[in-house]
Amino acid sequence: MNFFRCKLLLIPAFIGISLVSALSFSATAHAANFYVSTTGKDSNSGTLASPFASISRAQQAANYGDTVYILGGTYRDFRIASSDANYNYVNDIIKSGITYRAYSSNDTPIFDFSKISAASKRVAAFRINPKVSNVTFLSIQVTGVKVGNQKQSECFRIEGNTTFNQVVCHDNEANGFYFVNHGTGTCIKCDAYNNIGPTKNSIGNTDGFGAHGDGVNFSYCRSWHNSDDGFDCLTSKGSNTFDHCWAFNMNAGGDSNGFKIGGYANGTPPNKIPIHTVKYCLSANNNAHGFYANHQPGQSATWTYNTAYNNKQGNFDMLERISPTKAVDIPGTREILHFNLAYDGVSIKDSNIPSANISNNSWNKNGINISDSDFQSLDVNQLSKARGADGDLPTVTFMHLVKSSDVLGLGCF
Repeated sequence: MNFFRCKLLLIPAFIGISLVSALSFSATAHAANFYVSTTGKDSNSGTLASPFASISRAQQAANYGDTVYILGGTYRDFRIASSDANYNYVNDIIKSGITYRAYSSNDTPIFDFSKISAASKRVAAFRINPKVSNVTFLSIQVTGVKVGNQKQSECFRIEGNTTFNQVVCHDNEANGFYFVNHGTGTCIKCDAYNNIGPTKNSIGNTDGFGAHGDGVNFSYCRSWHNSDDGFDCLTSKGSNTFDHCWAFNMNAGGDSNGFKIGGYANGTPPNKIPIHTVKYCLSANNNAHGFYANHQPGQSATWTYNTAYNNKQGNFDMLERISPTKAVDIPGTREILHFNLAYDGVSIKDSNIPSANISNNSWNKNGINISDSDFQSLDVNQLSKARGADGDLPTVTFMHLVKSSDVLGLGCF
Protein backbone atom coordinates (compact mmCIF):
# COMPACT_ATOMS: atom_id res chain seq x y z
CA MET A 1 0.00 0.00 0.00
CA ASN A 2 1.04 3.64 -0.01
CA PHE A 3 3.29 4.98 2.69
CA PHE A 4 5.01 8.25 3.61
CA ARG A 5 8.68 8.67 4.29
CA CYS A 6 10.31 11.77 5.82
CA LYS A 7 13.78 12.92 4.86
CA LEU A 8 15.81 15.01 7.30
CA LEU A 9 17.66 17.82 5.60
CA LEU A 10 21.13 17.84 7.13
CA ILE A 11 22.62 21.34 7.39
CA PRO A 12 26.14 21.94 8.71
CA ALA A 13 26.21 23.56 12.17
CA PHE A 14 28.73 26.19 11.12
CA ILE A 15 26.15 28.15 9.15
CA GLY A 16 24.32 28.83 12.44
CA ILE A 17 21.01 27.09 11.79
CA SER A 18 19.65 25.18 14.77
CA LEU A 19 18.23 21.67 14.54
CA VAL A 20 14.73 23.08 15.02
CA SER A 21 15.29 25.48 12.14
CA ALA A 22 16.68 22.68 10.03
CA LEU A 23 13.57 20.61 10.63
CA SER A 24 11.48 23.37 9.15
CA PHE A 25 13.25 22.69 5.88
CA SER A 26 12.46 18.95 5.97
CA ALA A 27 11.14 17.47 2.76
CA THR A 28 8.37 14.93 2.88
CA ALA A 29 8.64 12.44 0.04
CA HIS A 30 5.65 10.41 -1.01
CA ALA A 31 6.54 6.90 -2.14
CA ALA A 32 3.95 4.42 -3.31
CA ASN A 33 3.91 0.67 -3.78
CA PHE A 34 2.20 -1.04 -6.68
CA TYR A 35 1.73 -4.73 -7.34
CA VAL A 36 1.71 -6.96 -10.42
CA SER A 37 0.41 -10.52 -10.50
CA THR A 38 -0.22 -13.29 -13.03
CA THR A 39 -3.84 -13.21 -11.86
CA GLY A 40 -4.12 -9.42 -11.94
CA LYS A 41 -5.92 -7.10 -14.32
CA ASP A 42 -4.73 -3.81 -15.74
CA SER A 43 -8.15 -2.38 -14.88
CA ASN A 44 -7.41 -3.01 -11.20
CA SER A 45 -6.14 -0.41 -8.75
CA GLY A 46 -2.64 -1.89 -8.41
CA THR A 47 -2.86 -2.71 -4.70
CA LEU A 48 -1.81 -6.05 -3.24
CA ALA A 49 -5.46 -7.03 -3.01
CA SER A 50 -6.19 -5.76 -6.54
CA PRO A 51 -2.94 -6.06 -8.55
CA PHE A 52 -2.14 -5.05 -12.10
CA ALA A 53 -1.35 -7.62 -14.78
CA SER A 54 1.56 -5.88 -16.52
CA ILE A 55 4.73 -3.88 -15.99
CA SER A 56 3.45 -1.33 -18.51
CA ARG A 57 0.35 -0.58 -16.46
CA ALA A 58 2.34 -0.41 -13.23
CA GLN A 59 4.78 2.03 -14.81
CA GLN A 60 1.88 4.20 -15.92
CA ALA A 61 0.71 4.47 -12.31
CA ALA A 62 4.13 4.80 -10.65
CA ASN A 63 6.41 7.81 -10.27
CA TYR A 64 9.99 8.50 -9.18
CA GLY A 65 10.75 6.76 -5.88
CA ASP A 66 7.96 4.24 -6.17
CA THR A 67 8.31 0.45 -6.07
CA VAL A 68 6.56 -2.08 -8.26
CA TYR A 69 6.35 -5.44 -6.50
CA ILE A 70 6.02 -8.42 -8.84
CA LEU A 71 4.38 -11.50 -7.38
CA GLY A 72 5.80 -14.92 -8.20
CA GLY A 73 4.68 -17.00 -11.15
CA THR A 74 5.28 -17.14 -14.89
CA TYR A 75 4.19 -14.18 -16.99
CA ARG A 76 3.46 -15.08 -20.62
CA ASP A 77 0.87 -12.65 -21.96
CA PHE A 78 2.38 -9.43 -23.31
CA ARG A 79 1.56 -6.64 -25.71
CA ILE A 80 4.14 -4.63 -27.62
CA ALA A 81 4.53 -1.35 -25.74
CA SER A 82 6.28 0.56 -28.55
CA SER A 83 8.22 0.08 -31.78
CA ASP A 84 10.71 1.77 -34.05
CA ALA A 85 12.15 0.85 -37.45
CA ASN A 86 14.17 -2.05 -36.06
CA TYR A 87 12.65 -3.14 -32.74
CA ASN A 88 9.50 -4.17 -30.98
CA TYR A 89 9.86 -3.14 -27.32
CA VAL A 90 7.66 -5.39 -25.22
CA ASN A 91 8.24 -3.44 -22.01
CA ASP A 92 9.42 0.11 -22.69
CA ILE A 93 10.74 1.70 -19.49
CA ILE A 94 10.24 5.46 -19.96
CA LYS A 95 10.10 6.67 -16.33
CA SER A 96 13.09 7.22 -14.03
CA GLY A 97 13.56 6.24 -10.41
CA ILE A 98 11.24 3.23 -10.23
CA THR A 99 12.21 -0.11 -8.68
CA TYR A 100 10.81 -3.32 -10.15
CA ARG A 101 11.36 -6.21 -7.78
CA ALA A 102 10.16 -9.61 -6.70
CA TYR A 103 7.56 -9.42 -3.97
CA SER A 104 9.00 -12.46 -2.20
CA SER A 105 12.50 -13.91 -2.18
CA ASN A 106 10.91 -17.36 -2.09
CA ASP A 107 8.87 -17.00 -5.28
CA THR A 108 10.75 -15.59 -8.29
CA PRO A 109 8.77 -13.91 -11.09
CA ILE A 110 9.60 -15.44 -14.48
CA PHE A 111 8.95 -13.46 -17.67
CA ASP A 112 8.55 -15.88 -20.59
CA PHE A 113 8.56 -14.10 -23.96
CA SER A 114 8.33 -17.19 -26.16
CA LYS A 115 4.98 -16.04 -27.58
CA ILE A 116 6.49 -12.82 -28.98
CA SER A 117 7.48 -13.30 -32.62
CA ALA A 118 10.67 -11.82 -34.10
CA ALA A 119 9.53 -12.37 -37.67
CA SER A 120 9.28 -8.72 -38.64
CA LYS A 121 11.56 -6.91 -36.15
CA ARG A 122 14.07 -7.53 -33.41
CA VAL A 123 12.67 -8.04 -29.93
CA ALA A 124 13.76 -6.20 -26.81
CA ALA A 125 11.91 -7.77 -23.90
CA PHE A 126 12.77 -4.76 -21.74
CA ARG A 127 14.11 -1.50 -23.10
CA ILE A 128 15.38 1.26 -20.82
CA ASN A 129 14.86 4.56 -22.62
CA PRO A 130 17.93 6.79 -23.19
CA LYS A 131 16.43 9.56 -21.01
CA VAL A 132 15.77 7.24 -18.06
CA SER A 133 17.96 6.98 -14.94
CA ASN A 134 18.00 5.25 -11.56
CA VAL A 135 15.83 2.32 -12.57
CA THR A 136 16.33 -0.88 -10.58
CA PHE A 137 15.41 -4.50 -11.30
CA LEU A 138 15.70 -7.00 -8.46
CA SER A 139 15.28 -10.80 -8.42
CA ILE A 140 13.44 -11.57 -11.64
CA GLN A 141 14.10 -14.00 -14.50
CA VAL A 142 13.76 -13.51 -18.26
CA THR A 143 13.47 -16.43 -20.68
CA GLY A 144 12.15 -17.40 -24.12
CA VAL A 145 13.10 -14.24 -26.07
CA LYS A 146 13.08 -15.06 -29.81
CA VAL A 147 15.34 -13.83 -32.60
CA GLY A 148 13.69 -15.37 -35.68
CA ASN A 149 15.65 -14.37 -38.79
CA GLN A 150 16.88 -11.16 -37.19
CA LYS A 151 20.55 -10.53 -36.45
CA GLN A 152 19.89 -10.25 -32.72
CA SER A 153 17.34 -9.66 -29.99
CA GLU A 154 17.82 -8.65 -26.36
CA CYS A 155 16.39 -9.48 -22.98
CA PHE A 156 17.40 -6.07 -21.63
CA ARG A 157 18.34 -3.26 -23.99
CA ILE A 158 19.76 -0.56 -21.72
CA GLU A 159 20.12 2.89 -23.26
CA GLY A 160 19.61 4.78 -20.00
CA ASN A 161 20.87 4.10 -16.47
CA THR A 162 19.88 0.90 -14.67
CA THR A 163 20.88 -1.29 -11.74
CA PHE A 164 20.31 -5.04 -11.94
CA ASN A 165 20.54 -7.12 -8.79
CA GLN A 166 20.07 -10.90 -8.85
CA VAL A 167 18.47 -10.81 -12.30
CA VAL A 168 18.79 -13.90 -14.51
CA CYS A 169 18.52 -14.18 -18.30
CA HIS A 170 18.49 -17.80 -19.44
CA ASP A 171 17.43 -20.01 -22.33
CA ASN A 172 16.86 -17.19 -24.78
CA GLU A 173 17.80 -16.68 -28.43
CA ALA A 174 18.88 -13.19 -27.39
CA ASN A 175 21.58 -11.22 -25.60
CA GLY A 176 21.09 -11.16 -21.86
CA PHE A 177 22.13 -7.68 -20.68
CA TYR A 178 22.90 -5.29 -23.56
CA PHE A 179 24.17 -1.83 -22.58
CA VAL A 180 24.35 0.24 -25.75
CA ASN A 181 24.71 3.81 -27.02
CA HIS A 182 25.04 5.84 -23.79
CA GLY A 183 23.72 3.13 -21.49
CA THR A 184 25.28 2.90 -18.04
CA GLY A 185 24.65 1.06 -14.82
CA THR A 186 25.49 -1.84 -12.57
CA CYS A 187 24.99 -5.60 -12.63
CA ILE A 188 25.30 -7.25 -9.22
CA LYS A 189 25.00 -11.02 -8.69
CA CYS A 190 23.37 -11.53 -12.10
CA ASP A 191 23.48 -14.62 -14.32
CA ALA A 192 23.22 -15.12 -18.09
CA TYR A 193 23.28 -18.65 -19.45
CA ASN A 194 22.05 -20.81 -22.35
CA ASN A 195 21.42 -17.75 -24.50
CA ILE A 196 22.05 -19.10 -27.99
CA GLY A 197 21.40 -17.60 -31.40
CA PRO A 198 19.89 -20.45 -33.46
CA THR A 199 20.93 -19.19 -36.92
CA LYS A 200 24.19 -18.32 -38.67
CA ASN A 201 23.07 -14.71 -38.55
CA SER A 202 22.48 -14.63 -34.79
CA ILE A 203 24.83 -17.18 -33.24
CA GLY A 204 27.71 -14.70 -33.24
CA ASN A 205 25.62 -11.86 -31.80
CA THR A 206 24.32 -13.46 -28.63
CA ASP A 207 26.39 -12.58 -25.57
CA GLY A 208 25.65 -13.04 -21.91
CA PHE A 209 26.61 -9.46 -20.99
CA GLY A 210 27.33 -6.68 -23.48
CA ALA A 211 28.90 -3.41 -22.26
CA HIS A 212 28.89 -1.17 -25.32
CA GLY A 213 27.81 2.11 -23.74
CA ASP A 214 29.28 4.72 -21.42
CA GLY A 215 30.51 2.37 -18.70
CA VAL A 216 29.14 -0.46 -16.56
CA ASN A 217 30.18 -2.05 -13.26
CA PHE A 218 29.81 -5.83 -13.14
CA SER A 219 30.33 -7.60 -9.83
CA TYR A 220 29.77 -11.22 -8.81
CA CYS A 221 28.09 -12.03 -12.13
CA ARG A 222 28.24 -15.33 -14.05
CA SER A 223 27.99 -16.03 -17.77
CA TRP A 224 28.03 -19.52 -19.24
CA HIS A 225 27.08 -21.45 -22.37
CA ASN A 226 26.07 -18.43 -24.41
CA SER A 227 26.66 -18.69 -28.14
CA ASP A 228 28.97 -15.70 -28.53
CA ASP A 229 30.97 -14.23 -25.62
CA GLY A 230 30.49 -14.28 -21.88
CA PHE A 231 31.29 -10.59 -21.35
CA ASP A 232 31.84 -8.31 -24.35
CA CYS A 233 32.74 -4.60 -24.37
CA LEU A 234 33.42 -4.14 -28.07
CA THR A 235 33.03 -0.45 -29.12
CA SER A 236 32.56 0.70 -25.53
CA LYS A 237 32.72 4.46 -25.08
CA GLY A 238 33.25 4.31 -21.31
CA SER A 239 35.36 2.32 -18.87
CA ASN A 240 33.88 -0.94 -17.60
CA THR A 241 34.77 -2.80 -14.42
CA PHE A 242 34.58 -6.59 -14.04
CA ASP A 243 34.98 -7.65 -10.41
CA HIS A 244 34.64 -11.25 -9.18
CA CYS A 245 32.85 -12.35 -12.36
CA TRP A 246 32.93 -15.83 -13.94
CA ALA A 247 32.73 -16.80 -17.64
CA PHE A 248 32.84 -20.47 -18.57
CA ASN A 249 31.75 -23.10 -21.09
CA MET A 250 31.32 -20.66 -23.96
CA ASN A 251 31.24 -23.39 -26.60
CA ALA A 252 27.97 -23.04 -28.50
CA GLY A 253 29.44 -21.91 -31.81
CA GLY A 254 30.03 -18.14 -31.82
CA ASP A 255 33.19 -16.21 -30.95
CA SER A 256 33.31 -18.06 -27.60
CA ASN A 257 35.54 -15.75 -25.55
CA GLY A 258 35.16 -15.54 -21.80
CA PHE A 259 36.00 -11.83 -21.43
CA LYS A 260 36.31 -9.79 -24.64
CA ILE A 261 37.67 -6.52 -23.30
CA GLY A 262 38.02 -3.76 -25.87
CA GLY A 263 38.18 -3.36 -29.62
CA TYR A 264 36.28 -1.29 -32.16
CA ALA A 265 36.22 -3.52 -35.24
CA ASN A 266 35.52 -1.23 -38.19
CA GLY A 267 34.07 1.51 -36.02
CA THR A 268 35.70 4.79 -35.02
CA PRO A 269 37.14 4.79 -31.49
CA PRO A 270 36.22 7.67 -29.16
CA ASN A 271 38.71 10.51 -28.69
CA LYS A 272 39.67 9.07 -25.31
CA ILE A 273 40.10 5.30 -25.47
CA PRO A 274 38.63 3.80 -22.28
CA ILE A 275 40.77 1.58 -20.08
CA HIS A 276 38.84 -1.19 -18.38
CA THR A 277 39.41 -3.02 -15.09
CA VAL A 278 39.33 -6.81 -14.81
CA LYS A 279 40.02 -8.11 -11.31
CA TYR A 280 39.37 -11.31 -9.34
CA CYS A 281 37.62 -12.85 -12.34
CA LEU A 282 37.56 -16.44 -13.61
CA SER A 283 37.49 -17.62 -17.23
CA ALA A 284 37.42 -21.35 -17.88
CA ASN A 285 36.81 -23.94 -20.56
CA ASN A 286 35.90 -21.52 -23.35
CA ASN A 287 36.43 -22.39 -27.02
CA ALA A 288 38.33 -19.16 -27.73
CA HIS A 289 40.24 -16.85 -25.37
CA GLY A 290 39.85 -16.59 -21.64
CA PHE A 291 40.79 -12.92 -21.26
CA TYR A 292 41.15 -11.06 -24.57
CA ALA A 293 42.33 -7.52 -25.37
CA ASN A 294 40.60 -7.87 -28.76
CA HIS A 295 42.63 -5.55 -31.02
CA GLN A 296 42.32 -2.58 -28.66
CA PRO A 297 44.02 0.53 -30.18
CA GLY A 298 45.65 1.32 -26.83
CA GLN A 299 45.61 -0.28 -23.40
CA SER A 300 42.57 -2.49 -23.06
CA ALA A 301 42.65 -3.09 -19.31
CA THR A 302 44.41 -3.49 -16.03
CA TRP A 303 44.20 -7.22 -15.28
CA THR A 304 44.85 -8.31 -11.67
CA TYR A 305 44.21 -11.46 -9.62
CA ASN A 306 42.39 -13.31 -12.40
CA THR A 307 42.30 -17.06 -13.03
CA ALA A 308 42.19 -18.70 -16.46
CA TYR A 309 41.86 -22.42 -17.18
CA ASN A 310 41.72 -24.47 -20.38
CA ASN A 311 40.73 -21.73 -22.81
CA LYS A 312 41.33 -23.20 -26.25
CA GLN A 313 42.86 -20.16 -28.02
CA GLY A 314 44.87 -18.89 -25.07
CA ASN A 315 44.17 -18.10 -21.44
CA PHE A 316 45.35 -14.48 -21.74
CA ASP A 317 45.60 -12.91 -25.22
CA MET A 318 46.85 -9.33 -25.19
CA LEU A 319 46.49 -8.55 -28.91
CA GLU A 320 46.38 -4.79 -29.55
CA ARG A 321 46.42 -2.43 -32.54
CA ILE A 322 49.02 0.24 -33.14
CA SER A 323 46.72 3.24 -32.74
CA PRO A 324 43.17 4.50 -33.29
CA THR A 325 44.14 5.61 -36.80
CA LYS A 326 46.28 2.63 -37.76
CA ALA A 327 44.41 -0.66 -37.58
CA VAL A 328 47.45 -2.94 -37.65
CA ASP A 329 47.56 -5.73 -35.08
CA ILE A 330 50.56 -5.97 -32.75
CA PRO A 331 51.47 -8.00 -29.67
CA GLY A 332 50.23 -5.94 -26.74
CA THR A 333 52.65 -3.40 -25.29
CA ARG A 334 50.40 -1.34 -23.02
CA GLU A 335 48.51 -3.89 -20.93
CA ILE A 336 49.08 -4.22 -17.17
CA LEU A 337 48.91 -7.72 -15.65
CA HIS A 338 49.81 -8.63 -12.06
CA PHE A 339 49.06 -11.63 -9.81
CA ASN A 340 47.17 -13.60 -12.47
CA LEU A 341 47.04 -17.40 -12.69
CA ALA A 342 46.80 -19.49 -15.87
CA TYR A 343 46.74 -23.26 -16.17
CA ASP A 344 46.18 -25.83 -18.92
CA GLY A 345 46.79 -24.31 -22.33
CA VAL A 346 48.77 -21.31 -23.51
CA SER A 347 49.18 -19.03 -20.53
CA ILE A 348 49.70 -15.78 -22.44
CA LYS A 349 50.07 -14.86 -26.12
CA ASP A 350 50.40 -11.78 -28.31
CA SER A 351 52.34 -10.06 -25.55
CA ASN A 352 55.31 -7.72 -25.80
CA ILE A 353 54.60 -6.01 -22.50
CA PRO A 354 57.42 -4.38 -20.49
CA SER A 355 58.43 -6.50 -17.50
CA ALA A 356 57.40 -3.81 -15.02
CA ASN A 357 53.81 -4.11 -16.28
CA ILE A 358 53.56 -7.90 -16.19
CA SER A 359 55.03 -9.17 -12.93
CA ASN A 360 54.08 -11.82 -10.37
CA ASN A 361 51.96 -13.91 -12.71
CA SER A 362 52.03 -17.72 -12.70
CA TRP A 363 53.81 -17.85 -16.07
CA ASN A 364 56.67 -15.51 -15.22
CA LYS A 365 57.56 -16.48 -11.66
CA ASN A 366 60.90 -18.27 -11.53
CA GLY A 367 61.05 -21.91 -10.54
CA ILE A 368 57.31 -22.55 -10.82
CA ASN A 369 55.93 -25.79 -12.25
CA ILE A 370 52.14 -25.99 -11.95
CA SER A 371 50.32 -29.33 -12.11
CA ASP A 372 46.88 -30.72 -11.35
CA SER A 373 48.00 -31.34 -7.78
CA ASP A 374 48.17 -27.59 -7.13
CA PHE A 375 44.36 -27.39 -7.21
CA GLN A 376 41.65 -28.70 -4.94
CA SER A 377 39.47 -29.44 -7.97
CA LEU A 378 39.45 -29.04 -11.76
CA ASP A 379 35.72 -29.75 -12.11
CA VAL A 380 34.38 -26.75 -14.04
CA ASN A 381 30.80 -27.98 -13.59
CA GLN A 382 30.90 -26.70 -10.01
CA LEU A 383 30.64 -23.15 -11.34
CA SER A 384 26.99 -23.49 -12.39
CA LYS A 385 25.80 -24.55 -8.95
CA ALA A 386 22.90 -22.63 -7.43
CA ARG A 387 23.72 -19.34 -5.76
CA GLY A 388 23.45 -18.79 -2.04
CA ALA A 389 20.37 -17.43 -0.30
CA ASP A 390 21.49 -13.81 -0.73
CA GLY A 391 22.54 -14.31 -4.34
CA ASP A 392 26.15 -14.97 -3.39
CA LEU A 393 28.34 -16.95 -5.77
CA PRO A 394 28.23 -20.67 -4.96
CA THR A 395 30.89 -22.19 -2.76
CA VAL A 396 33.28 -24.15 -4.99
CA THR A 397 36.70 -25.78 -4.84
CA PHE A 398 37.37 -25.46 -8.58
CA MET A 399 40.78 -23.78 -9.17
CA HIS A 400 41.24 -23.16 -5.47
CA LEU A 401 44.90 -23.71 -4.67
CA VAL A 402 46.07 -26.21 -2.08
CA LYS A 403 48.05 -24.79 0.83
CA SER A 404 51.31 -26.27 -0.45
CA SER A 405 51.08 -24.69 -3.92
CA ASP A 406 53.97 -22.53 -5.12
CA VAL A 407 51.51 -20.08 -6.66
CA LEU A 408 49.42 -19.52 -3.56
CA GLY A 409 48.21 -15.91 -3.55
CA LEU A 410 47.74 -15.70 -7.31
CA GLY A 411 44.42 -15.74 -9.13
CA CYS A 412 40.91 -15.01 -7.98
CA PHE A 413 40.57 -17.55 -5.14
